[in-house]
Amino acid sequence: MKKFILLIVAMLYTLIIAGTGNAELGGQVFYKFGTANLKDDRGGQAFTDTLGLMGTNDGDSGSAIAAGLDVPLVKIFGNTLLGEVAVEYARFSDETVLQTASVLVDEATNAAESGTSYVTSSVNVSELNVVIAPKYRFELGKLRPWIIPVGLAFLVNSPPSNDATYLDIGYHYGAGVEYMIADQLSLGVDYRNTIASGDPGFKATYSSFGVYVGINF
Repeated sequence: MKKFILLIVAMLYTLIIAGTGNAELGGQVFYKFGTANLKDDRGGQAFTDTLGLMGTNDGDSGSAIAAGLDVPLVKIFGNTLLGEVAVEYARFSDETVLQTASVLVDEATNAAESGTSYVTSSVNVSELNVVIAPKYRFELGKLRPWIIPVGLAFLVNSPPSNDATYLDIGYHYGAGVEYMIADQLSLGVDYRNTIASGDPGFKATYSSFGVYVGINF
């Protein structure tokens, strides 16, 4: 996990250095809130609800919150190519189910005898998504549509898979449009989709839609 964080920091530093000489092109820091939808729910897995023995944690829609940095790189045909680093947290399901750790502990201590009940608790099914991508923004005055045709996503899934792994990578794309209320402030909407590779043993592919506030520099 430490190496993963260091990799993200190194890539972010590279983008900032690359865009330092092009600040006049129009960079942005943005904050987003919206909804998220998981393509396939995770109900019935070992760590989400202990195989559904006492209820299933199978929600597939919820909320998403994100923040990101867009660093201007170069002008192309009068529009702007940016390098984006964004972090999004999406929460899909939060049910009170049989806690896997409780079962393991009870079995290990032979406490699962007659009259002993297992512990249930709220288990949050969520995903942390770190995206590094090129972003092409159309400069139409105060109106600025944009697209992300391809991006690399680093995914942290919670709870872990049945194999007790939680890291994955994926393909990310998206599109949006924003309006500059002032030189330093924009309001926008966007849609994003991340297709997971399935390395943990399941594919946590999901999409998000939301509104964001952009602070321009």
